[in-house]
Amino acid sequence: MKRIVSMGSWRARSGVLTFVFAVGLGGLITLSRLPLRDALASDAPFTFAWPGILLAAFIGGLWPALIVTAVGAVVAEVAVTANGSPAVGPGGMIVFGLFGLVFAIAGEARLRGLRRAEADARRLSDMQARLVSVARLNAMGEMAGTLAHELNQPLTAIASYVSGARRLLTRQGAPQTEITDILDRVADQARRAGEIIARIHGYVTRGEARQAAESVSMMFGEAAAVATAGQAAEGLTVQSDFDPQADMVIADRVQVEQVMLNLIRNAAEAMAGRSPQLLTVGCRVLDEGFVRVHVADTGPGLTASVASRLFQPFVTDKPDGMGVGLSISRNIVEAHGGRIWAEPNPGGGMCFYFTLRRDPAAEPAAIRPPDPQARPDRGSPPASLRRQTASG
Repeated sequence: MKRIVSMGSWRARSGVLTFVFAVGLGGLITLSRLPLRDALASDAPFTFAWPGILLAAFIGGLWPALIVTAVGAVVAEVAVTANGSPAVGPGGMIVFGLFGLVFAIAGEARLRGLRRAEADARRLSDMQARLVSVARLNAMGEMAGTLAHELNQPLTAIASYVSGARRLLTRQGAPQTEITDILDRVADQARRAGEIIARIHGYVTRGEARQAAESVSMMFGEAAAVATAGQAAEGLTVQSDFDPQADMVIADRVQVEQVMLNLIRNAAEAMAGRSPQLLTVGCRVLDEGFVRVHVADTGPGLTASVASRLFQPFVTDKPDGMGVGLSISRNIVEAHGGRIWAEPNPGGGMCFYFTLRRDPAAEPAAIRPPDPQARPDRGSPPASLRRQTASG
C-alpha cells in the first residue's frame, strides 16, 4: 500500500534534516581545531569556528549557527588550556559570541527570505491556475453567447420564411415559383447557420480567418436580407451610399457580414415605431489604405451610460438584449486590423463606423441598384428593404 505523505509532514521532516545537517557540518568543521591544539597551541583559537558558523547559518539559519557558536567557544577553551595557556578571557568570548549572533541573524534572514519567495511562488502558481480556469470559463461563456447571438439571426429568418411558405400553401393556386424561392431562402439560411458554427469551431481549433477580396455592397445585401427577415424592418427605408472606389476590401465574408447584420438589426430595432425610419449604409475610402463603412439610423440615440461602455460585453439598452453583438463586432473588426466606433447622427440617431483594409488590386466597382427579383444570397435586400432604395 502506498503511503500518502502530506505537504506539511514533508516540510517538517525536511526542516529537521536541514537542522541536523547544518549543525553536524558546522560542528565538524569547528571540532577540527582540536586535533591541531598541539601545533597551534594558543594561537587562533577561533580559526575553524568561523567557517563552521557561516556554513551553519547559511544552511540552517539562526539556531544551528548559535549551537555551532557555542561549540566553537568550548573548542577554543579546550584547545587553549590543553597546553597550559591561560583561558580565553570574557572579552574575547563576548566578541566571538556577538559575531556568531550576527552570522546567525543574517542566516535566518536569508532563510526567511527564501521561504517567503517560495510561498509567493506557490501563491502565484495557484493564482495563475485559478486565472486560467476563470479564463476558460469566460471563453466558454463568450462562445456560448456568440453562438446564441449569431445563430439567432438565420434561425429567425428561417422561421419567417417557413411561416410565409405555410401561408402560401394554404391558398388555392399558390405560385410554385414563389414557394420554391422561399424554400431556397430557407436552405440558404440553414447553410449560413452551418457556416457560423464551422467558423467558430475554426477559431477555437486554429484561430484562423479566411480573408479574401470581397465587395462591401454585396456583403451588405446579404446581411440585410437576414437582418430584416423579421418584423423589425416594417416601414424601413434604406438609402445606399457606396463609393465605387471603396467597394472592394480584404475581409472574411462570414465575419464581416455578421458585423453588418448586427448593426443593421440594431438600427432597425432602434427605429421601430418611429418616423421616419431611414437607414443609411455605405462606404468611403480613407487615405491610410482603409475603407470606412458606415451604418446610420434615425432612432432615439443612446444614453450616456450605455454609449461610454457600448462595445463591452453584456452592455445593452434593450430589455431582451444579450449585450454581446457589438462586443463580437468589435472583436471581428479588430481581428481584421480595423476599428469600430459610434457617433451621434447629425439627423438624429446614431452612426456606426468601422474600417477594413482596402483591396490594393481593386478597380472601381459598378454599384448596381438592388434587383427586386434577386435572391438575398446574391446580395440584394428582401422585399421589406425594397420599398425605397436610393443610390448615392
